[in-house]
Amino acid sequence: MKTMKLNSRLLIAGLPIITAIACATYAAASHWQQTHFSCDSQLTLVSAKGTEEMIIHFNFSGKSGRIETRGKYVPKNGEAITTSNKVDFTFWRDGDSLVMISDETNKLPKIAPPMLDESPDFFSTRERGLRLKVIQKSAGSYLFLYEDTPGLYCTASQ
Repeated sequence: MKTMKLNSRLLIAGLPIITAIACATYAAASHWQQTHFSCDSQLTLVSAKGTEEMIIHFNFSGKSGRIETRGKYVPKNGEAITTSNKVDFTFWRDGDSLVMISDETNKLPKIAPPMLDESPDFFSTRERGLRLKVIQKSAGSYLFLYEDTPGLYCTASQ
């Protein structure tokens, strides 16, 4: 009988500790998932000047990340121009937003097609910021919002 009382007391005393450990583990895993992920998106921009089609790869690794784009710009009356860009950045979470500061960029061609003049300077200039709200829609997909407007739907990279 004493053994049963001792086991019951240990269970009652240990249950809050086990619960706290489980909650802390879940919180740490959730935070890790919000700052460690990769995904890909496709984007087509259309204007009176031409069309830009690109594939965008995002990689978030703790406090640093990289965006890589590859695409082509087709002016209304001209030949296609291959485009690419790599932006290394540091970032942090602010609620459900990611605040990103560009560290290094490598935009090609060096003279941007007219359509890219409209993009945030984060993509072309060092030490420029960009805030994106990121909503995880499923285990492998994210919705990126810019100024509360849906901008990209990004699916997890393999």
